[in-house]
Amino acid sequence: MITAQEASRSLYGAWRLARFDANGITFFDNTNEAFWRSFWAAVIALPLYAILLTIRNTGATIAVGPVYAFFVHSIGYVIGWMVFPFAMYYIAVLTDRQKWFCRYIAAYNWAVVLQITLLLFVSSLAAAGFLSPSLSVMMTVVVVAAVLIFQGFIAHVALQATLPGAVGIVFLDLALSIMVDGWSNRLLGLQRVVGG
Repeated sequence: MITAQEASRSLYGAWRLARFDANGITFFDNTNEAFWRSFWAAVIALPLYAILLTIRNTGATIAVGPVYAFFVHSIGYVIGWMVFPFAMYYIAVLTDRQKWFCRYIAAYNWAVVLQITLLLFVSSLAAAGFLSPSLSVMMTVVVVAAVLIFQGFIAHVALQATLPGAVGIVFLDLALSIMVDGWSNRLLGLQRVVGG
């Protein structure tokens, strides 16, 4: 069980990294324990993710029952948290960056909590009618771009990756996320209702 102090320290480190402060990485230990304990971030982010998912699926038709939908989303959430670290381990080995792997994943996992929080904030504003459809799309694009840059910065600092290497890691993460989302949507038979 992770302590509130450790979670707060890790989130603060992620916040420092989000401000492009390379010293934020010092808040993450480069140990197996830090690696595994960072997955508590998935537990902390779960309620935020559930709300975000509910907002985003408003106006969508799901061709399955609620129990099955809950099962699919739950499995997708777990896979989403596991598949990137699994893939990155082999990338780290191939690029001789495995000695910093635990530190990188710890920072990456805690950063996801901030990313989901930011996406939820923008989605909530749009759902509440504070943003016009066009402004909502524009802000979402800006937020997604900021998240991708943030992820690249973490890879650069934590793994000492070159710029092309950091970009490659970001695109790997993006591709895996799209694959997991696509798998979930296919299982749900999800169809979005456009234009009312």
